[in-house]
Amino acid sequence: MSSYVISGVSRGIGFELLRQLSENPANSVFGLVRNKAAVETKVAAEIGRSNIYIIQADTTDPDALKKAAQVVSEKTNGTLDYIIA
Repeated sequence: MSSYVISGVSRGIGFELLRQLSENPANSVFGLVRNKAAVETKVAAEIGRSNIYIIQADTTDPDALKKAAQVVSEKTNGTLDYIIA
């Protein structure tokens, strides 16, 4: 089981990486976005996998990144394999 954090998954390459990496149900894939509600709706409609976690975090905000890291740590028991930014 691998865990991934991907920034900018609302569209484009980030969204495609989210889609492809979540194809393996053993993977945990975390997407960092600015608008969580909109991306959760899009992911549910277009992908619909339970191993995707959307986290609201602006990558220029250190406090938001700390909160995101805490969420990831809780879900992965303190481990993370890959960061894609």
